[in-house]
Amino acid sequence: MVNTGIEPSQLREWVYEYLRKGPQGGFALELSEVARWTYGKVDPSPMPRPMAAHEIPNHISDGVRSVVWELIIQGIVIPGNGLGSGQGSPELPFFQVTEWGKKCLASGEFTPYDTGTYIERIRVRVPKTDSRVVLYLTESLMCFRGASYLGSAIMLGVAAETILLSLKDAIHAALDTPAKKDKFAAATNGKPAKRIYEAIRNRIDPNAQQISNDLGKEDVTAELMGIFDLTRKTRNEAGHPTGRKIEREEAFALLQLFPSYCQVSYEVIAWLDGKAI
Repeated sequence: MVNTGIEPSQLREWVYEYLRKGPQGGFALELSEVARWTYGKVDPSPMPRPMAAHEIPNHISDGVRSVVWELIIQGIVIPGNGLGSGQGSPELPFFQVTEWGKKCLASGEFTPYDTGTYIERIRVRVPKTDSRVVLYLTESLMCFRGASYLGSAIMLGVAAETILLSLKDAIHAALDTPAKKDKFAAATNGKPAKRIYEAIRNRIDPNAQQISNDLGKEDVTAELMGIFDLTRKTRNEAGHPTGRKIEREEAFALLQLFPSYCQVSYEVIAWLDGKAI
């Protein structure tokens, strides 16, 4: 991205905010309007008259143009707002949000196209997120932004599995007898994710109601295991030579589910701390 002197994640967030809000007065989306509005975020002091396009500082106009081009590549917006010949303009500086883009912009606080903000909000929601989880999640988001949806699903599966291993360790520490610890270790150490998942379920299920009550959840098993199982199956199918394809919508949905899985996992890990099960 062009160096604007403004954090890229902040600049993108301002552009996303403008696109969610939409142009005022029935006007079409236009680069200069986005840049003018963004400059108002940088300098909110009232202006005696509307700023002309050539008066917008280069570090704002260049940054906004860079963000919009990224969004074009990602299919969130398309250049133009018509076909020309009296039917609008078919090219920049005008553009419009695609139907897919509207879904992305309405997706809430976790927007997979904005890697920095997505990760930052994960850290705010789950401050103790393992650095390895962040590493694989970042790779998943970068794959998604680059339209490598197969790679995105695989890396997201690795991030989910990393959390699963932390949950495994927390359960092992909470087991109240050496015999239980030995049995659990034999069932999980060096085993595939599916076996670890099953062993964790066997230990979580008898305590699921208590955990759900203590954490204020309706069904912690559904939140924790259901989301992981979906991610695991997608990763296994995508990560082996099955010919399985991952479509954009599927990868997007998995990334939307991941923050909830991450949060509830770490809540259960915290619940297990100091417990004897």
